[in-house]
Amino acid sequence: MPVVLIMAAAVFNLWLMAYLEKPWGIFSAADSLLASASYENSGATDDSDAAVNNQSPVDAFNSPSGGEQINFVIVDSAYLLNKSNPLSDILPTRDGLLIYKVQKGDNLAKIAANFGISLNTILWANKNLNSNSLKIGQEIIILPVSGVLYDIQPGDTLESIAEKYSVDAQKIISYNAGLSPAKLESRNSIIIPYAKPIKSSYYVSALPEYPGYFAIPTTGWNWGQLHNYNAVDIANACGTPVYASAEGLVTEQSSYGWNEGYGSFIFIEHPNNTKTRYAHLQKSLASVGDYVSQGDLIGYIGNTGKTHGVTGCHLHFEVYGAKNAFAK
Repeated sequence: MPVVLIMAAAVFNLWLMAYLEKPWGIFSAADSLLASASYENSGATDDSDAAVNNQSPVDAFNSPSGGEQINFVIVDSAYLLNKSNPLSDILPTRDGLLIYKVQKGDNLAKIAANFGISLNTILWANKNLNSNSLKIGQEIIILPVSGVLYDIQPGDTLESIAEKYSVDAQKIISYNAGLSPAKLESRNSIIIPYAKPIKSSYYVSALPEYPGYFAIPTTGWNWGQLHNYNAVDIANACGTPVYASAEGLVTEQSSYGWNEGYGSFIFIEHPNNTKTRYAHLQKSLASVGDYVSQGDLIGYIGNTGKTHGVTGCHLHFEVYGAKNAFAK
């Protein structure tokens, strides 16, 4: 019997050594944490592959064998201050970001500390995030470093963005997996490490104010930060009603297409020579030539055009010829 046990142990040791020689079976040399593992059939999509380079906090490992595919998402421990934090609900994106699902007992300060980033970084990257009403399972964007998530604008270059934020261009590249300066327009947004949002004046200080003239066009979380020309984003679920902010004539309308990032939108000219734009609509209910009254239902919140975030559902409300009454 002892001889049989010794032979069995020897066979097991040989099998174990052969298994450990497989490249996808060796992780002892990596200073990493296993964030998630998903088991998919070989015909599944490659959304979890998250194109990242060695400078990103996330790497994807795929078994080269046929049949069942095993995808491991490895989060480098250098990017986490609290290594005991449960990470089973982290999902990677193709742009080097992480999507974190809020867990029981979480608050924004705790989440920021666990990932080693500032609280403002989480707030800046999640425009529809309300720090007072986190829900278990809610998904939030996590940057791999303190900084901002910058939306690419027409005419942007890596050099102009780096100069705008006073950040070295190579440092931007190092935190944006697969970023090609020559193909910057192919990205919706990029991470600007160690940066803060730039307050934009949009020369609105010279614009007139019309207190009480414009009504809030929808319900939801008003981020209140001016961007593009003179616009604010109001986030809510796709399908939330959108109303005319003031009476006027619908002069432009599009129900489909990119439309310079606006997606489906409605443009209204008002009697006081101002104009308003309602963009990223799921559905438009007004047509060119319609004269609408304040409060008329004109469409529904959507995520068409250039949007980002977990769902992308929000209303882009833009004002021409007057200060945006809903900027904070």
